[in-house]
Formats: sequence, C-alpha cells, structure tokens
Amino acid sequence: MGVGRFIGKLFGGGETAKDEALLRAYGKLPMYAEYRRLEVAPGAPTAFSQWMDAGRLAWARSPTRSATGSTHPTRLLLRLPETKELVVASVWDSRDSLGRVFPFSFFIVCAPADLGADAVEQWATASALHNAFDGFHGELPALSQGGDFYRLFQKRIIPLRPDDFAQQTADLRRQSADIDAQPWAEKADFDGVQDPGLWFAGVARRAQRLREQPDLIGDLALSCPLSTAAPLGAQVALWLRWFASLGKADRLPSVVAPAGEIRAPALLYLAARDVLPDDFQLLTSDARSYSFVEKLSSGAADIEAGPPPTGPLISWLLTQSAPPS
Repeated sequence: MGVGRFIGKLFGGGETAKDEALLRAYGKLPMYAEYRRLEVAPGAPTAFSQWMDAGRLAWARSPTRSATGSTHPTRLLLRLPETKELVVASVWDSRDSLGRVFPFSFFIVCAPADLGADAVEQWATASALHNAFDGFHGELPALSQGGDFYRLFQKRIIPLRPDDFAQQTADLRRQSADIDAQPWAEKADFDGVQDPGLWFAGVARRAQRLREQPDLIGDLALSCPLSTAAPLGAQVALWLRWFASLGKADRLPSVVAPAGEIRAPALLYLAARDVLPDDFQLLTSDARSYSFVEKLSSGAADIEAGPPPTGPLISWLLTQSAPPS
C-alpha cells in the first residue's frame, strides 16, 4: 500500500474512525534544534513520550551502558502503566543538532481490541503499522535539504489493517506453526546457554512452575530466543501464541522486537509486568547487560539436559504449558 494511501484528514475534532489511527511522533532529528512533538496529546501519547525521556536518562546513567552505546531500530507494542490504550511504535537511533543521542519514534495509540481478536491478529496489525512507520522514516532525510516536518506529517491517518490483513494473519499463523524445532535451534540465540538441550529443559521447568503458580505470570519479563532459520514475524507470533497459552496470560504482553529480518541470532523481549523507564535499555546495544528481564530458561543450570525436541516448535511449547491430563 503506497504512502499516499495513509494521508487523510481528521474526523470531528481530532477523532479517527475505529479502523484508523492518527500518526504521532516524538524525539529529535539532527536537522532541528528542538524536539519534534507530533500529536503528543494527554493520555497514552504523553505517557509514551515521558517513558522515552525517562528511559533515555535511565540508560545514560546506567552502570551497564557502554561508551559507544546506541539505540537499535526497534519495534514496540507497549502497555504503559495507568493507560487504557496500547502504543504501537518504531524507534530509531537519532541525534539532535549538536550530535547528542536522542532517539526518534513514529507511533500510534489504540484500544487493545482494535488490534485484533487474538495475539496473532494483534501482531499482524502492529506489523503493518511498523511497516508504515518505516516508510515515513524513509521520508526524513529529505528534510535535511530544507522542509517542514509538521507540514509533511501532520494529520496523517493510518489504517490499522492493510487490505490483505486476513491473508497476512493467515500467513503468520501458518508460518509460526511451521517452525521446526531442530533447524530453529541450530541457529537460535539462547542468551548465553551453550547447550540447546539444557535450554529446552529449562523452559520445560519454567512452564511447570507457571502451571503450579499462575499468579507469577503477571510479574514476568522474559527474553525469548530468535533464530535466523525462520521469519521474524512468525517467531514473534509463535512466542505470543505460547504466552497466550499460559494460565493467566489474559492480555497481550508488551513486546520489544528488533526491526527488519534477522541476520544474526537475536532476542525478543516480552513483559507482562508494568513497563519501567529502565526497560528502555532493551532498545539499545546494551540490552544483554540489563538485569530486569529473565532468560526464558532461567533455572536450567540445576537440571539435566535432554535432547532438543523435534517437529513443530509451537507444538512442543504448547505441550509444556498445558496442564497434565
């Protein structure tokens, strides 16, 4: 769908139709001295801008920040504390006119139900929005030759779902079901766990613990492996399907995912707990040194490794999270 299809006008004093969202932006760009604040209204939009500011500051002060740390291109789906709407955002590394680090984001806010009926539909909707943000981000370099940011982007309306939404959702379901555990594991990032069999054993142990203590789910913030052997979107859908299968996973977790396709093993972050300002570090090159998320296989060190599973990865994961028959 061309960028021109995203341009529209507001309906009735700033409101949009249920199947549309207003484009918003926050951050700094090197061609301007001041912040760009596009449609940063009270409520969830302001909460997101405040999270960006507080998070950047927390990262700057963190003892685990490296001297050359940078913000990675990241796709977000956030549920911020004390807000009813979700934030769908893409964040990029950026600088102000003096060269200081100030990340930049395009984003929208919407009711959770507007994203879809289940986790796969919701991620398919978010992914279409992220793709639109990429297109808008591609327009920014032209502003360095002279141009008005607000004139270019103000009052743009984005459809929440593309014309082929049903097909995209069906493709995500099929692709997430087709991920084979063995080739996936051969090229996955197990976040420091050297033996894939030990990692799978740790996940089985965690699933058992969550079945026995479902109240723990609301406090979870986890790192989940991503592999170069499967499409990124399919892997995010897989982990969201697994998370939804947990006993009290009755709402979509916040998602921090890398942008673009996976060219090297990477990590996905899911958070059922409230998002913290410090969680901004997960968007950066210092994410692996951040201590407020757990490895999905935490606790694997004291158990015996078994052979990695074979067959569909989602089938194995869902079997682990299902209560005993």
